[in-house]
Amino acid sequence: MTLQDEEENQVQAIMFNADITHFEDLFDPFHTYLVSVALVKESSYLYGNPLNKFTWTIDRSTIVEPIEKVTPPEDPLPPPTRLIITAFDTFEYQPKESEFDVLAIVINGGPSTYAANRRRIQEFIIMDKQKKTTKFTLWEDYIDLYVNKLLKQLNEYPVILARKIGRSSSGSSNKFNGLSNKFSTTIYFNPPYPQAVELKSWAKTIEPMLNAYKIKSTSSTGSVMVVPFEDEIIAISNIQAQPQGQVFFVEAELCLPNENQQFCVLACSDCKQLFTRSFSRRTIYCTNCQRSTHLIPRCQFEVTVRDNSGFATAIISDKPAEKMLCLSSEEIYDIYHVKKQILPLADVQKQLSGKIFKIQMKKLFTKYHDTVQKLSILSYMNKENEIHQESPPSMMDVAKGSKRKIERLGLEGKEDQETKDNASYYKRGLEIRTPPLKK
Repeated sequence: MTLQDEEENQVQAIMFNADITHFEDLFDPFHTYLVSVALVKESSYLYGNPLNKFTWTIDRSTIVEPIEKVTPPEDPLPPPTRLIITAFDTFEYQPKESEFDVLAIVINGGPSTYAANRRRIQEFIIMDKQKKTTKFTLWEDYIDLYVNKLLKQLNEYPVILARKIGRSSSGSSNKFNGLSNKFSTTIYFNPPYPQAVELKSWAKTIEPMLNAYKIKSTSSTGSVMVVPFEDEIIAISNIQAQPQGQVFFVEAELCLPNENQQFCVLACSDCKQLFTRSFSRRTIYCTNCQRSTHLIPRCQFEVTVRDNSGFATAIISDKPAEKMLCLSSEEIYDIYHVKKQILPLADVQKQLSGKIFKIQMKKLFTKYHDTVQKLSILSYMNKENEIHQESPPSMMDVAKGSKRKIERLGLEGKEDQETKDNASYYKRGLEIRTPPLKK
């Protein structure tokens, strides 16, 4: 944990084993204490820069007094102002294994899901005062520790100070895919720093814009998508420069490149896993959701997107695709696979011809970075206000998880361990009164 005095000098303090539970009901973040006769020794970190030349060890022989109970009475210290945070526009340049602190507004959150390695994750979108957005992912026990409190405040757009977070892991690739918690991460909600108070006040002034952003950054399944806070139109020739998972807008023409393509595929009725080589609706055992489910039709096909800079092929599916064809997935399946007829596409091509659309697209993730990048159309709007999109549903309720019993208080990622220190140390009478502690 970090202790700070009235001059905002900071020192690292450590507790071990039973001393952690001994003090766990005493320390609170941003409260003032009088701390005396702690064990003090020189800092000896092999890696990183220590906060101070000395490190404190707090044990049962240390006197810790809440300022309200000090005799004679003393005033608590004012809120801290010393805050070193990492700017949003530098995230992609941070070393992959580095840890840093971030101050941000939480705008949106998705439901708890599972990553490819079957670990539980929950994703949120955070933003700074420059309206730069990124994804922040919490893993496993950190969901139980912070998400319930975060979801209760989500509609009020809380400001968080996330300490010791890092870039999301993306295998061997160095591409930036958002932020995630690390082993020693701690999150404070609406902390009393002036910088946080200012950010919170600013968020209230743009609340209508935040409300609109929450809607457009929520997908049809309830998951969150990182989209520009203010729509930025990019040229089709610049699409390949966009990072994987990025959502962006283009203004372009739309057309069907191949009228003989398959306009409907079958998918699992539960997890929506596609079975592109199956054409018969039946009950199957889905290995993805690991139970028996039905195959249902899903409208999906390719379109060409073209502007003055070039063209690209993209996939359009579900409601936007159905509205483009003016047919439901059930009707398309019946015409194409049951009646074995050709879809009536002449009117579709006529409706698209000669019109410019504002198109919201996403660059899909690929397993291998040398694979041809795939694009998906999330929505499209006629520039003459002919809208072809739906408002996403509200966020799904977070799945209930088991609560983790907190076995440590105020440690910055140090595991509980028995420590026998043979180095020389000495005792001093010391006072410090403002510890932003981790709990």
